[in-house]
Amino acid sequence: MGYHGILSKGCERCRQRKVRCDQRKPTCLKCEKVKTQCPGYRNLNDVLFRDESAKVARRARQFDQDPLLLPCRLSSSTSLSVPSSPINSIPQPVSQPLDEHASTFFFTKYYSCDGDGSHQWLANAYPILPEDNALRAVIRAAGMAGISNTYHAPFLAARSKQQYGLALEALKKLLSDPKEAVRDEALMTVGLFGLFEFITFASWDQSRAWAAHINGAAALLQLRGREQFDTERGGRLFLQLRSQMLYACVQHDLPLPTKLVQLSETFDNSNMGRQRKEYRPAPLWSIVCQVLRIRVIIRSGELADRRKVWETAGAIDHDLVDWSAALPGYTTVDAPADGRGGICFQGKRHVYSDLSIAQAWNNWRTLRIIVSQMVMRHGDAETISGALEGSAAEEVVRSLSTDICASSPCFEGSPHIVGIIWPLSVVAQEPSNPLATRRWAVEQLRKISTTMGFRQAGLLAETISPELSTP
Repeated sequence: MGYHGILSKGCERCRQRKVRCDQRKPTCLKCEKVKTQCPGYRNLNDVLFRDESAKVARRARQFDQDPLLLPCRLSSSTSLSVPSSPINSIPQPVSQPLDEHASTFFFTKYYSCDGDGSHQWLANAYPILPEDNALRAVIRAAGMAGISNTYHAPFLAARSKQQYGLALEALKKLLSDPKEAVRDEALMTVGLFGLFEFITFASWDQSRAWAAHINGAAALLQLRGREQFDTERGGRLFLQLRSQMLYACVQHDLPLPTKLVQLSETFDNSNMGRQRKEYRPAPLWSIVCQVLRIRVIIRSGELADRRKVWETAGAIDHDLVDWSAALPGYTTVDAPADGRGGICFQGKRHVYSDLSIAQAWNNWRTLRIIVSQMVMRHGDAETISGALEGSAAEEVVRSLSTDICASSPCFEGSPHIVGIIWPLSVVAQEPSNPLATRRWAVEQLRKISTTMGFRQAGLLAETISPELSTP
């Protein structure tokens, strides 16, 4: 099986008409507008694997059953034969070169082609990238790691690490050339190294690796300078990598590189940055910077005055409320009585016009929960005003947690699902949330780990679960 391009995730009607589907669940917007019943979405796992047994048989006859071709001798031409599992086995027959299988898995599970130039470029460029290319190698590494996690094939983990090593060596060579280092390909490769970390995250000790990744990415962005904002693709790549870095800093409690703050200000003043301000809310990154800054100050002991922390957190919360006013809305719908609507939370689910909007809402909700936690921890519960503020903050946390859970079904099966891992983990860890809500969030993290291969989601679930055990 060769690389056959990206599998369409749209509904059957949109695929037949060859139009872009918004993949909204339970029905897509185009079907809804013409008042036609949406036929639903196919399971990509059913079409991810193509039966090319005849082709493989012809190739095998050329080797005439060479006894030296053992499964343990993995190479770029090795055919994938994953041991069967009673829980989660790969559909049979599966015969294809391992590297090609990995790239197909990557483009199906982790790649979102939403129409912007940077994503479309990767889809078009991958088939013609040289074999020793860093971008090609890290795509294969991520795909192999995902297969290993999803289909319980630990022998592929070693192959993934080997491919990761090849990608790292190729990237070092790329970055040693000043002209090559500032190309979009180098930055996209660094971003996919971050994705690889999400997939293979097996221990909290890897937070150090994240710190190194963030500092390296910031240095590369600085090297690219303001010229990277002269093109649409360059600007989008910057925003994607910045989002990944901000997420890592908040989750792993890491300081935000000063270089990234400076570059963000430069981007906001670029043509692309000014155009975005015309039709989008003000950048959320500036509020993220405030949250990270106050957390660093609290941890260092520089700000010991509880009232000052409480006032600062309250001011940030007001900024967050103002920011959300410009976000596009969404609707809350009841789950179908027959249960065919997929997962839902307490019988309800959110519907958004676009997954990027759902992700923006969840980033906002999670940040506001973190700020509300500061209000609850540092407020003066012994005064009436302090007690009222703390109670109000707790109510905000519960409401936002419910919204995060209700939005979760939108991401099911989508490459965007990586963006719901952090919000769900915050919901699951919040003591003021009902136990049922926290357990539901943990269960979603487990599902993300088993169906999409993001090991970090599984690690979070296992770390939080002991807190939720019934005494």
